[in-house]
Amino acid sequence: MQDNELLDTVDENDNVIGTMTRVESKRLGERYRVVRIVVTDEDGNLLIQKRVATKDSYPNCWDNAAAGHVDSGEEYDTAAYRELEEEIGVTGFDLTEVAYFYSEIISPNGQKMNRFTKIYSAAIPHEYSFICQESEVSEVKWVTLNHIKELVVDDSEITDGLKQTYERYLAVS
Repeated sequence: MQDNELLDTVDENDNVIGTMTRVESKRLGERYRVVRIVVTDEDGNLLIQKRVATKDSYPNCWDNAAAGHVDSGEEYDTAAYRELEEEIGVTGFDLTEVAYFYSEIISPNGQKMNRFTKIYSAAIPHEYSFICQESEVSEVKWVTLNHIKELVVDDSEITDGLKQTYERYLAVS
């Protein structure tokens, strides 16, 4: 991930109004877009990833199986497939949009993350061989929904995105 990565800035209705670097958008509190992918196996387990220690926000924290910014000029679904392939090496599986919402938070390191989020889901066999992107993901593991619930209660080890995914999709699906 590059600090000068360009994102579309959007208005309160998620319409593109300009572009800005990822760092600028979070410093200034501009609205932008992200995707999050929930991966389940045939037994209903969920795949989560651990972010590398060098991430600027939520280092060493557990997150959705894959997640990331929607690049400038990119559509949500294209970004979801891209992130799934880049971060954990998954291709050839269908994604289904399961949630869409807007949120404003300030991360533990002071970034203003005002973003529209689309959550997608994918069913992938438990024995699939995931390939972690070394610059983003230190490990992946399968967990139960109850384990996710426990992580959300003590949210010191998870990203706000995993917490939002649980609250807006997993807890009600």
